[in-house]
Amino acid sequence: MEFAKIVNLCYDKSQTEKRGVIMEILQLDAKRQLLMDYYKEKGLLIIGLNDSQGVNTTSFFKKGLLEYIQASLTTSRFTPEVINAFSLLFNKTEHIDYLLRSNLSVEEIKLAQNYSMVSVLEKLCDDFWLPEILGQIGNLYHLVNTPELRDKNIRITSALKEAEEPTIIYSSGVNNLMREVGNNPFGIKRDYKLRNTRPNYNYTVEKMNDPCALNKVIDSIAINFETIFSVNPKTDIYTLGAYVPKSLQTKEMDIFSDYIQQYNEKVQSLCNGYKITFVNTEMIGKQFNTSENNFHISTDGHQALGNYILDMMYQRKIENPIGCECTPREPFEVSIYGSQRMKDFLLVDYLTSLRRSISLEDYEQERQMKIAEEHSREHQVFCKVLKKTKNQESEIVNE
Repeated sequence: MEFAKIVNLCYDKSQTEKRGVIMEILQLDAKRQLLMDYYKEKGLLIIGLNDSQGVNTTSFFKKGLLEYIQASLTTSRFTPEVINAFSLLFNKTEHIDYLLRSNLSVEEIKLAQNYSMVSVLEKLCDDFWLPEILGQIGNLYHLVNTPELRDKNIRITSALKEAEEPTIIYSSGVNNLMREVGNNPFGIKRDYKLRNTRPNYNYTVEKMNDPCALNKVIDSIAINFETIFSVNPKTDIYTLGAYVPKSLQTKEMDIFSDYIQQYNEKVQSLCNGYKITFVNTEMIGKQFNTSENNFHISTDGHQALGNYILDMMYQRKIENPIGCECTPREPFEVSIYGSQRMKDFLLVDYLTSLRRSISLEDYEQERQMKIAEEHSREHQVFCKVLKKTKNQESEIVNE
């Protein structure tokens, strides 16, 4: 660590505190050096899948979780390869299965992230009765997430399969859970206040009392684990748990806090069965999610979470090595059509949810129509991705 950073951390501290800070920094640097030594011959691929928890919404222009981990393990002679597939829109467990089966290129993933940013902001504007055109500010994300020339030649499934001991930072399931119970941290408080005049809150409570809803989400996470291990059984997976956002840290919201705890317990139990590392994010969430209007952690929170995961990587690979005991899985069919295949998956989702809404009534039908609209936006994003990549191919041919 740079001397200036050490001085800054020690500023205004007692001599004992300063010595403690310096020792902690030196120990941390020693652990990272041992990790780099471990990976320098075999290489290190880190993939982020796929929840918005990995997106730094506080500032798109500052390092997020994956970028911080990569920078922490980078020297002049060693740089981990990173594929960031975290997304604000493609953040459900099924999307992980789709993108691995489609073998998307990093270029396609980045384009989808960029178009998703605009789509999500447009939806937020619509929800809060603002002009939808304001969502176009999301195009600024293109400035920090521009595909590079090499990105079209790097495909996520191929890279995962070829890596010797890849690492996946897995954060998925929470958005599936919110969809299953029909609510999210933005809407719960308002729905609670209007629980005697609108069906939203009571519908959510009823769904939460049905164990099938939570079990369905856990099953979908298990499918992801099976899919990942079928590509490469030597993958180290670090699964992020959920934390209670600031907006739900009130007495009347205890029912939802308890539900998040149930979710974490089931995810941790699932991870134990696969010998996967579960990352408890409860304390990080309490410290670095301080806004009522944003349930993502701050930039400092991303750094803290990065340090936490680096420490777990050290424990898993150096301090207490965990051997791979995964039974080889049958490989699944991987498409050569990339975003075209992804678009097909998303179109089926849209049509299926639309057909399902026809058989429902009242609020359940309204909920299902919102899900169909979400699938429609996902499909539209990949229509744009496909059009963009095809146009680029045409330009190359014409040249």
